[in-house]
Amino acid sequence: MNGIFLHFLLAELRSQLIGALVESIEARGRIVQLILDGRSLVISLYPDCLGMFLTSTVERGYEPVRAISGIVKSSRIIGVVQEHLMPVVRMHLEKPFPGKEILQVIISFYTDAPNFSVRTVTMQRNLFTRYVEKKPKSSILDLDEDQLAAAGVDFIVKNVEGVDRSLAHELNIDYIKKIKSALRGHGVHPRLVSAVPLRISLVAAKGGEAYPTFNELLRTAVHRYEKEREKKRREHDRDARARNIKRQIARLQRKLLSPAEVESHRVAGELILSNLGQISKGVSNAEFFDPRTRERREIALDPALTPQANAQKYFARYKKAKRGQPKLRERIVVLERELTALKLEPEAEPASRPNIKRERPASEPFHKFTLDSGSVVFVGKNARSNDALTFRDARPADYFFHARGVEGAHTILRSSVPRGQRPPRDEIRAAAAIAAYFSKARKQRNVPVSYTQRKFLKKAKKGKPGAVILMREEVVFVDPGLPY
Repeated sequence: MNGIFLHFLLAELRSQLIGALVESIEARGRIVQLILDGRSLVISLYPDCLGMFLTSTVERGYEPVRAISGIVKSSRIIGVVQEHLMPVVRMHLEKPFPGKEILQVIISFYTDAPNFSVRTVTMQRNLFTRYVEKKPKSSILDLDEDQLAAAGVDFIVKNVEGVDRSLAHELNIDYIKKIKSALRGHGVHPRLVSAVPLRISLVAAKGGEAYPTFNELLRTAVHRYEKEREKKRREHDRDARARNIKRQIARLQRKLLSPAEVESHRVAGELILSNLGQISKGVSNAEFFDPRTRERREIALDPALTPQANAQKYFARYKKAKRGQPKLRERIVVLERELTALKLEPEAEPASRPNIKRERPASEPFHKFTLDSGSVVFVGKNARSNDALTFRDARPADYFFHARGVEGAHTILRSSVPRGQRPPRDEIRAAAAIAAYFSKARKQRNVPVSYTQRKFLKKAKKGKPGAVILMREEVVFVDPGLPY
């Protein structure tokens, strides 16, 4: 969201926000909900749909962000500031207990690093890993209309504060004058050009739907964006299921044999038994006359087996193929029906479920989750999978997580931070929450999770697959959950 449109939005919301009491902070994906006196300030931090809006009710489907919610809970908003038309909102809050404390909630709408942060005198806690602060550029109010209209898009985006690339493409002398007039206090009527990605215009000729306020426009846009995002996720899941079924069908079809191929195993066994005297010990193949086809046939033999054992081996193959081929064909028919039903599956309303980034097919040995920071979390599926993940695939610098004192899956965090650096606290907590979720403590709260680097693990002697000993250990307490 560019800083100019943010300025107009804050002009609508500022008086409603000041004085509001913060009850909690919740999140769903990259959408944050700040609950204020039974109302909700919804903040979308998706790079292609940046914005926020105020509703009169609390929206459902969000999870508490306990890491920062407790810091600002019961504080009151005493100021809402935007400096130099920058795409950043700073809310000043006052917390009366235990002593009067001034806090800041910083909402960054930079496309390259959108974030929600809480800052106190001694610390700053960010909801997402990447956080940037930039110096202000030149104000559009101080620039000449003719020179600005003649400047290129790249120059405007780089040098004029509050203007993003989409707005820069629209600028002409009339539009610049209209923006300057609106910034000095005259009203504007925004138009929603598209929700995916979010495009807003103040020019009627650009089309789209007109709205009386930026707040109403952004509420509509964010809800449409979420629906479209969920629709694409379902389509992606359906395509992935279809590809998996097609792979299964192709694999089974490669195993199919014709009736003649099945019968050839029995014939080979009979030919070996009827020609035992012609087979020398240790040969790998032999050629016999087949009276059925009246031609000579070469038959492969296992030189380590006796002729009789080779014949029995062919008979066993015949019996297995005789029993298995009908089952293979039945399974192919079932899978083809599933594929047809999947293609005809109607568009359903999105279910209320976490937006899990599960990037490995179900047939892969591990679950895989990608955090918003780009770091990856792997989770074993069973004892042998745990053992392979930890002692075969994990790197020495990766972090190992396991719910403390209960049965659970091995969880490995492969952080995107530079080598030698410790993963951020939010990554540690996210991986620990996943480890707790894949354990017997899934339904509990405040679960202790042990973690250490992979290089500080060793296998338990004579232990079952997956049994480990931690030579160093740290513990974090988290609520079980998957990344959103």
